[in-house]
Amino acid sequence: MFKFKFPNTKGPKEVNAIEHGTPDRSSIDKNKEAFQTGMDIANLITYFWNSQKTPGKVYLSNRRVHHGEIGSLLALSNLFKKSQPIPAGILSGLGEGLVKDDYADKDVWFTFKKKDEPQSSKIHKVDLNNKKKE
Repeated sequence: MFKFKFPNTKGPKEVNAIEHGTPDRSSIDKNKEAFQTGMDIANLITYFWNSQKTPGKVYLSNRRVHHGEIGSLLALSNLFKKSQPIPAGILSGLGEGLVKDDYADKDVWFTFKKKDEPQSSKIHKVDLNNKKKE
């Protein structure tokens, strides 16, 4: 990672820093540090979300989206840790943090159950005799 130039009679010579005792951080170390950063970000997000009196719920096409589902998809980014150690570490750490926070609801992840329609929003039909029908 670091290269030093030492002058000599024939001109400057480049020497790898690893050969002289300065360890190069491997991609695994970078990934671990980035993973911890992602976990810290997830902890902040879930702390603020859970500290609300009534945290909101996210729906997509009338189906509930759990943050554990999003986290498990983000955790898949760790498959790219060799080629992209820092982004993969951050995203997979963020994913694991979301999964840990929502683990109690793991049985309903990816069920894609539709949102129950509230009773007040049901359409009531009225017949000609002014009697309500459901």
